[in-house]
Amino acid sequence: MTAATHEEIVTALLTAAGLTVSPEEKAAFVSDYPLLREDADALYLPELEFIEPSNKFDPALYYPSL
Repeated sequence: MTAATHEEIVTALLTAAGLTVSPEEKAAFVSDYPLLREDADALYLPELEFIEPSNKFDPALYYPSL
């Protein structure tokens, strides 16, 4: 299996979201995609994989009428 190009990935994401953009907008998304992907990947810390991401918020504790 070959790796998808940035254009293929952006096209798939836009299609999945049901969005239609101009060719200029799509070109901007394609050129920005590697930077956005790098930033998103930097948020992942493998050493935290099995740790609960945050405290759970239970609105019933604050709004008992729910």
